[in-house]
Amino acid sequence: MKKVSSAFYIACIYFILSFFWILFSDKAILLLTQENQILTYIQTIKGWIFISITSIYLYFIISKEFKKEQDLKEYFKKSLDNLASPIIVFNEEGKVLTINKTFEKLTGYKYKEVDTIDKWTKLAYENNASNVKEIINSLYTINEIFDNGIFNIKTKSGKVLIWHFYSAPFGIRKGKRTIISNAVDITDIKNKEKIMKQQSKMAAMGEVLENIAHQWRQPLSNISAISTGIGLKNELKTLEEKEIHDSMNQINDSVQYLSKTIDDFRSFFKPSKEKTNFTIEETFEKSLMIIGSKFKNENIEFINEIDNIDIINDKNALIQVLINLFNNSKDAFIENNLSNRLIFIKTNIKDNKLIIEIKDNAGGVNESIINKIFEPYFTTKDKSLGTGIGLYMSEEIVVKHMQGEINVENIEFEYNEEKQKGAKFSIILPLKN
Repeated sequence: MKKVSSAFYIACIYFILSFFWILFSDKAILLLTQENQILTYIQTIKGWIFISITSIYLYFIISKEFKKEQDLKEYFKKSLDNLASPIIVFNEEGKVLTINKTFEKLTGYKYKEVDTIDKWTKLAYENNASNVKEIINSLYTINEIFDNGIFNIKTKSGKVLIWHFYSAPFGIRKGKRTIISNAVDITDIKNKEKIMKQQSKMAAMGEVLENIAHQWRQPLSNISAISTGIGLKNELKTLEEKEIHDSMNQINDSVQYLSKTIDDFRSFFKPSKEKTNFTIEETFEKSLMIIGSKFKNENIEFINEIDNIDIINDKNALIQVLINLFNNSKDAFIENNLSNRLIFIKTNIKDNKLIIEIKDNAGGVNESIINKIFEPYFTTKDKSLGTGIGLYMSEEIVVKHMQGEINVENIEFEYNEEKQKGAKFSIILPLKN
């Protein structure tokens, strides 16, 4: 609107100036002389004067408008440079129009090094450049803010940054559709997530090793007793061939049991992003196999109401989530010094989604903090009982990796005609992922 007003203003001034110049200058000339030769000469001079005056006038008016536009460009550039997040503006011709100082500082690249999309993608994305260019080409048709997703960016120094890009249309400039993209540097967040995942894995590994030791104690004792008995009978010359055969079979059975235990625990820690078909029942049983002995020692009883439901997802990831939730209940029982310790696990299907409900009778979660329990490092427990990453990692796994939901609420219910109070976690997963 301002550009139309300025143009109209210039045209009006030019018209008025021309009108009065022609009207009064002609009358003034006629008052001076009536001779045709002199009139022609004066009219020529008058024309040149008019051209000079209007040229000077137009020069100042246009210069003023150009300065306004230049000031606006400089203001826009300064505004971009003052932003804490990296910005890049580019058009459908593949030309990068500008980048801000934050962009230069984080990547190490100057504008001339990345003044085209081709240059930028080759430097920052290397082998993934062609895929990124396809994504960029699809942006020229967007009409609103668009979430491009997360990308690894290689800087000039060779360091890899993790950026989350958002793009929006930026109008048509010089006949070319223009896009402005804003990146959020989430490198530190992702690195912290890796550390927390490692911490969660190490905590689970410690629990697993404790359970391995517990499960190995009995078969190792059997092997020791059998071998000692064979040795003693051999010294006394009372050892029979059948006893040797039976003893070897017993030792072999114990060794096979030890080997199977190792295989079961190793499969839990085997990194896998592959989604497979499995039942919730076997997932629950595998979870109990890993942590069952410790819960038995703490007199914690599981009430199983699991239907034999098939699901396609990451089995080991779900096992880790179940273990975290079971451990959360166990810690609550210990912290509250409760004697009656029950954990209920129930499954059902609703709207083609699997719902896993895990509740306990440990008293529930304080309402003032229940909305914070999925935050990283948030814990009300003693340091000996937890680090505050178990529930955070559970939510990360369910939401980001398994494409599901997890929520918590305090509930009151009856069991064996006795009122119970505790926390209920609900995990909602697609049956086919």
